[in-house]
Amino acid sequence: MDIFAGIFIAVISVLVTIYLQRLKKEQKQKKIKSSYGKKVEQDSSSILDDHSKEFNKKEILKVGDNIFVAIGYGLANSIMIEGDDGVVIIDTLESCEVAKEVKEEFAKITSKPIVGIILTHFHADHTNGTSEFIAGREDEIEIFGHETLPHYLSQVMDVRSPITYKRAVRQFGMEIPKDALKNAGIGLNLKIDGMSTVSYVYPTKTFSDKMTVNLAGLELELIHAPGETNDQIIIWYKEKKTLFPADNIYQAFPNLYAIRGCMHRDTLLWVGALDKMLALSPDILVPQHTRPVEGRETVKEIVTAYRDAIQYVHDQTVRYMNKGLSGLEIAKIVKLPPHLINHPYLIEFYGTVEWSVRAVYHGYIGWFSGRPQDLHPLAISEEAELMVELAGGIEELMQKAKNAVEAENYQWGLKLTDVLVDSGKSSDQVRELRGTCLRKLALREVSAPGMNWYITEDLVQEGLEIKPSAKARAQRIKAGETRSLFNMLTCMLDAEATLDVNTTACFKFTDTKEEVSVVIRRGICFLPLCTPDQVDMVVVTTSKVWREVMAKERTAVAAGITGEISVNTGIKQLGKFFDYFDTDV
Repeated sequence: MDIFAGIFIAVISVLVTIYLQRLKKEQKQKKIKSSYGKKVEQDSSSILDDHSKEFNKKEILKVGDNIFVAIGYGLANSIMIEGDDGVVIIDTLESCEVAKEVKEEFAKITSKPIVGIILTHFHADHTNGTSEFIAGREDEIEIFGHETLPHYLSQVMDVRSPITYKRAVRQFGMEIPKDALKNAGIGLNLKIDGMSTVSYVYPTKTFSDKMTVNLAGLELELIHAPGETNDQIIIWYKEKKTLFPADNIYQAFPNLYAIRGCMHRDTLLWVGALDKMLALSPDILVPQHTRPVEGRETVKEIVTAYRDAIQYVHDQTVRYMNKGLSGLEIAKIVKLPPHLINHPYLIEFYGTVEWSVRAVYHGYIGWFSGRPQDLHPLAISEEAELMVELAGGIEELMQKAKNAVEAENYQWGLKLTDVLVDSGKSSDQVRELRGTCLRKLALREVSAPGMNWYITEDLVQEGLEIKPSAKARAQRIKAGETRSLFNMLTCMLDAEATLDVNTTACFKFTDTKEEVSVVIRRGICFLPLCTPDQVDMVVVTTSKVWREVMAKERTAVAAGITGEISVNTGIKQLGKFFDYFDTDV
């Protein structure tokens, strides 16, 4: 056997081993989910189940004579407005697969071409399917959005993409098996999985405050109305007295804070957005989630109740905040008043008053509760160990947790089992008891995000792994701007390992004529605006090859052998440079 045959066999052997390990892992994940449904108690009489009727059937709803709303296909609605010789699409759903299905349904209604797309904001369920709607006509179709949309979309794609994904999976129940999932609060579910195709397409035309769009005989006024997001826009179709409010209103209490994690949502700006809507006196309201509403007085009553509820939560939070109460204390006090609490658009299917209060408090005051003990709190593990000691030991604390569950005090049971886990004293018995608490709390939850979080956490302790697929990771990397890819590195640096490191690498991309320098300086990483005079390593390649390497579709060593990457200090130095970063996130 010659040396090349030996190398070939060795490589094949490694690849087969990797494949079998991956297959075994996938089978384990499937088994965890397939058997989980038996553990979850079902309550078909819950109001959350009834709420599913809003969107559990795929429909194209006709509103007036030229507006068509695709509901039930994805988490959000996609809307088509038919003009004289073309159509305008509002929002493009969460994946190209879902977008393709809706696009085909719209084509059954009219063969008129798409002449414009309006993106109401940057969230995935409103933008990920854009490339499907413009396929084959990328240079012909204008895409409209607020001027800040690219910024927020890029941010989700780079510096906070790992945690955004992990927490979104929990909030939307993306890994919960169908027989255990009710809905996502504002839609049936977020239809994205590891094999979904998503696109990241930026607007071709943006604006700051207002913009009037004339397409196919349609005159639409785009109005910046920050609420659920800072880049949120609403669309006013004056001729038909129809308002498209984006995500500033839907049939559920608003997500003034999203438990998946989000930047502060200014509640007073949201109230202002709803006031803008009321000032237009629309006859028809067509939201991006849940169903359209017709009748001027009905629309007015709903929007008024929505804005008053948001202001009420804000004002009462500030009232008690100024009395010196903490966010947690206020969250237990503030409730909607009797005339709002049972309003059909204010049931806590999505956001909750409790979470909103804490968000308002944090927006004004920040993380510090005002209690001295919170200035320098104990580490979670240290406090947990002391709690175990205080309870009299593991067995005693475990018994107290069992007593809590028997008394149906599942919140306290969860707290106690968390203490055992945090102290490093977990066991099959602890996990089983903790799982009971999580499932019972899920059963009591009205908010779909809350329910989904409890159930997903139970799946995680059963062994479910939450990690984006290789395809999802590759799509994000290939869509981002070149500099944005390196921006991610700044938050991946292993600071402890680089406290004595001072080095600069310059990456030159021959196809795009771009240069990006990366500086590591004693525990921090940054991208200087200009190439420094002193550069330790120069990497020359194309942006295409580099993206493939970053997406782990090929190795830098292999690209170096073929001459597609050259490094002045040698390819091994490139590997050493990237060892400074936690790239497997």
